[in-house]
Order: sequence, then C-alpha cells, then structure tokens
Amino acid sequence: MEQTLMPSAPSGADKIVQGPKALFWYLTLFFTLGITAFNVGGLWFQFINKWVSQEVVYGMVQRSFSQTALKFALASLLVATPLFFIFSTLIRKALKQNTLDPKNKIRVWVTYIILFLTIAIAVGDLITTVFRVLDGDFTLRFILKSLSILIIVCWIFAYYWQEMRSENSLAGSNLPRLMGGVTAGVVIISFIGTFFVIESPALARAKAYDRTRISHLQEIRASTEDYYRIYGKLPENLEVISSKYGYLQTKDPKTEKPYEYSVNGADTYQLCAEFETSNKNVEDETRFDPYYSEFLYDVGRNCFDQKIAEYLKENPAKPLPVR
Repeated sequence: MEQTLMPSAPSGADKIVQGPKALFWYLTLFFTLGITAFNVGGLWFQFINKWVSQEVVYGMVQRSFSQTALKFALASLLVATPLFFIFSTLIRKALKQNTLDPKNKIRVWVTYIILFLTIAIAVGDLITTVFRVLDGDFTLRFILKSLSILIIVCWIFAYYWQEMRSENSLAGSNLPRLMGGVTAGVVIISFIGTFFVIESPALARAKAYDRTRISHLQEIRASTEDYYRIYGKLPENLEVISSKYGYLQTKDPKTEKPYEYSVNGADTYQLCAEFETSNKNVEDETRFDPYYSEFLYDVGRNCFDQKIAEYLKENPAKPLPVR
C-alpha cells in the first residue's frame, strides 16, 4: 500500500515555538505594535497641530502644538518600532518554517485582542473628535485627525483580519512583506518629518534654564510681598530676603550669578536676569507653566518692574516681636 509522504516536522522539540515562548513573542509584538501605531498617530497629530495651530479645548481657544508630545512620540518610535519589526520577522519566519502553528491558541487570542482594540480605539477616538468639532473645534482639524485615526486603524485591522482568514497565516503570501514595507516607509517618513518641526536638545535645555529663572523670580516676588506684609517695607537687598527665606533661590541656575534686585520706591522694585531664549512669540503653549507667565522676555538681560499690591499696603501686618 502506497503511503502518502507528509512534510516532516522540524527535528528537536526545542525548535517548536509554543507555550511561554509563543506568549512572549506575541505579547511583545502586540505591545510594540500598540506603541508604534499610537505614536505614529501622535506625530501626525502634532504635524496637524503645527499647521492648524488653534483648537478649542474646554470651551476655550488655545494653541495646541506641543514640543513635549512630539519628542515623546519620537522617542517611543525610536525604541519600540525596531522591536516590532524584529518580532514580526521572527514570527513570519517561524510560520514559514512550520515551527509555529497558525492555529496556536496564543496567536489566535492575541490576534483577536489586537482586532478588538483597533475597533475600540477607532470608536473612542472618533467619538472624541466628533465631540470636539461639536464643541466648536475647527473643521479642518476634525477632518485631518479623523482621517489619521482611520488610516492607522484600518491598516492594522485589514492586515490581521486577512491573516486570521488565511489557513496558513499568509505564510506563502507576499502581502506581509508588502504591507511591512509600506509600514516601514510611513514610519520613516513620519520620523524624518519630525526633524523639520522639533527643537534641538540645546534649545530645549536653554528653555529649561529660562523656565527655572522665571520660577526663581516668581519665588523672589512672592517672598518680597510676604516680607512687605510682615514688616511694612521692602527688603533692602536679596541677602535680606534669602536670610529670612532659606529655601529661596537667588542665583542663576547656570552661571551662579545673583539675580539683580533694586528698590525704586516705597512700594516698587525691579528684578533683572539674563535669558537665553525669548518667550514672546512661542507656539508651544502649556497652561500653568511659568515659562508662559506675565514675565515676557527676549534673549539677553531683561528687567521686570514690580509693585506691591494695594491690599498689602492697606492692611499691613504688624512687625513680629523680637525675642
């Protein structure tokens, strides 16, 4: 009786991808896929925010472009995307070599979870964007962001849906290679586009120093007002303030030079500092950030005239008794 020859299984049980190893592969693929997809969308959203800069948030119109969000998305892609392609390659190779069963329960469960989450994310994001346009956001922003979401989600869903419908998980098809190449091209183009709008690390560091300087000046102002409330007069110099408020920072964080403080009158004084950047024409606005406070400055030495609030002059506190 003639026997039908079956494809021989790989020699050695250790070559079969199953159990914990299969779980590790697919969970890593799932995790890195999510990070890659989410942050490609994050880059696209910031590109939209850059060129359609105003948005309506909580009933208020404000600028929406964020250097911080752009940098985080870029960093996430740098770390997660190579891992995603590495594990995608490992899995495709194992499926072609029959060392990974297309009907492996771990693979089936993780793939269906991916399909479910792509639908859930699409629905959630579209609800948000529709709400935003109904709340007064700009139509062009709504259209562009909705398209971004749909393109990414539909691309992921289409691939994994086709893979689940295939008996051999597309092991003999060129579709994975084609879609993988397109995906890599989109990620690379998005990555390159970031460098046209992102600020350099040196500029980010300079802005950080300037934010710190503004924070220090605000603390000096608050301490000066508290001193006036207690003693009914302005302190003569920064040494007087720092001796009373030991936590106070009165020196430039970079040069260690003291900030300039001078009394101009009974209730007026001036604070001066050297700045490395300007915050008068910024695009990346963050609410409650001292960098975007009432202290507006250009590059170089800037002075700010300050005046004691009227309510402190009308009801000054009595000097504390000396013990």
